[in-house]
Amino acid sequence: MREKQQLLREAADKESLATALTRYAKGLSDAFEGVPSRPEEYDPFWTGPSAGRHLARTQRVRREMADLVDACLITAENLRRRAQRLRETAARLPDPT
Repeated sequence: MREKQQLLREAADKESLATALTRYAKGLSDAFEGVPSRPEEYDPFWTGPSAGRHLARTQRVRREMADLVDACLITAENLRRRAQRLRETAARLPDPT
């Protein structure tokens, strides 16, 4: 059986990783801020096939980034739940003598 302190360290590590993932997810959300991604944002100065390719690629990357943000947030929440269970398990163990 693992020691109480080991469980608490693991819980703290999971909380720390969850916090980092949440912070990264918020940063990813802002990664494409200001990048034109709708035709009306660049039609006046950019037309033709390259504009269409840019639009398609930008929309695809934005969707992929949204999926990555969701995955980071879900993983962070799972880590927090696991950390809570570790703390609960540690609380039931006797203190080391």
